[in-house]
Amino acid sequence: MRNFAQKAAAYYAGARHRAQRRKSLWNALLIPFNLGACVGVGYALFRLVWLFHVTLYPDHRLENFWQSGISFRAFVPSFLMAFSIAPAAIAVGGMLTNVFFWMLYPVRRIFDAEARAYPGTSFQESMQVLFKVSCWTLPIGLAIACAAASFSNRLR
Repeated sequence: MRNFAQKAAAYYAGARHRAQRRKSLWNALLIPFNLGACVGVGYALFRLVWLFHVTLYPDHRLENFWQSGISFRAFVPSFLMAFSIAPAAIAVGGMLTNVFFWMLYPVRRIFDAEARAYPGTSFQESMQVLFKVSCWTLPIGLAIACAAASFSNRLR
């Protein structure tokens, strides 16, 4: 446990050090764009899982999903359908946000200048990390969500 606490403290100190480099106003746009991209990817992934669910249970309707009075037996698989894909949505949304801002040349120049003195914060390195994370979270999250969708034979 002590090793974990030391690693967490070191990561936090490094994150605070990396955050000090963000000085341009463009950084203020990263959060809403990233949030929008994560919500959009999450919605698309949920619709994909829902499409799989509806092929198994054609009488289920989305408007009946998570209504009041839902039983615990129906809540658990529906919760897994909706939230097991969240880590993948965050990783893929982060990648989309990075690509969007990278395509804007003036912003790219500013972000590259801010990342120069801070190892691990360049566009390429952050995209590599996000890609590795999404390679794990996307298939695992979709597998859990699809398994939950197949077991969710009731919506109440």
